[in-house]
Amino acid sequence: MKALLLIGGFGTRLRPFTLTTPKALLPVVNKPFILYQLSLLKKYGIEEVILGVGYKGHEFKKIQSIAKSLGLRAYLSFEKKPLGTAGGIRNAYKFLKGKEPFFVFNGDVLADFNLEAILDFHKGKNAYVTIGVVEVENPSAYGVLVVDENRRIEKFIEKPKEPVSNLINAGVYVFQPEVLEEIPPGKEVSVERETFPQILEKGKEMYAFLHTGYWLDVGTTDKFMKANFDVLNGKIKLAYEPKDENIEKGENTTISEDVKVDGKLITGKNCIVGNGVVIKGNVIAGDGCHIKDGAVIQDSIIFENVVIGENSEISNSVIGKEVIIGENCRIRNSFIADKSLLLPFTKMEG
Repeated sequence: MKALLLIGGFGTRLRPFTLTTPKALLPVVNKPFILYQLSLLKKYGIEEVILGVGYKGHEFKKIQSIAKSLGLRAYLSFEKKPLGTAGGIRNAYKFLKGKEPFFVFNGDVLADFNLEAILDFHKGKNAYVTIGVVEVENPSAYGVLVVDENRRIEKFIEKPKEPVSNLINAGVYVFQPEVLEEIPPGKEVSVERETFPQILEKGKEMYAFLHTGYWLDVGTTDKFMKANFDVLNGKIKLAYEPKDENIEKGENTTISEDVKVDGKLITGKNCIVGNGVVIKGNVIAGDGCHIKDGAVIQDSIIFENVVIGENSEISNSVIGKEVIIGENCRIRNSFIADKSLLLPFTKMEG
């Protein structure tokens, strides 16, 4: 079976980090985000994946390599201009056409979908399209789906003022191949706002599969932090298996004996953690980081090749790659772009 991952978006909600790195390659516990999605496909025996790419498309050769390392056959479907979700699906026509249904995934979602159950549901309902859905407490910020007692979709409502439904699109779909013909080629089209409502108007069968496991839209910086910490603490187990130890260090990493860890510290390769460093809560540091003597770090994510000066304090923040933070800095609730330089005694609070 085939799967299409729509990963060509600009990632504007994850700026400043997506200005230099595609969203799919941002680190989640020091592994590319896309690896978690690809690992899910591998788990359920999907052997062929199409990567719908556009923005920073040249970077996606890396993703192709990651997919191949898992034993997946991976192909790039490149958008010369933004085509929207439906347009991106239609752009992959040559890879998806045929007689078999296929999966489609939004690139923002981290989830432990049961793909076997979704496909069985789709076939059992003889559905034209199946949409994975999740329940949320406050659906007013989303487009919701209204379904009947058999989970047949009756209508879509964008950001309802009244609580008509608490079911929202979870970003996983099963399509019959004929759906490709519903989408005009070469145009920017939204599958949620245009294609799905048009299919309903034609009276074709669309069903909603309720996902009750882990699900997170990783499209914002706050949710990106949550994804890292949830994976670190074992709330979802894909591509990373949490350890019982409170310190997990990569190859060739040196951690001083007097480092205090009240929580969990994970580092990449070739790191140095100096004397008297204090770690509170969840802290993740990428390859090549140097945390100097007396630094205090709490609930933060540090990308690769970062230097943190002596006696600096960082809390509830994400530090981009190749950042240099001087001594005695105070960084709270902040998102620091790649290659930034913070002079000694800098204070930042987001």
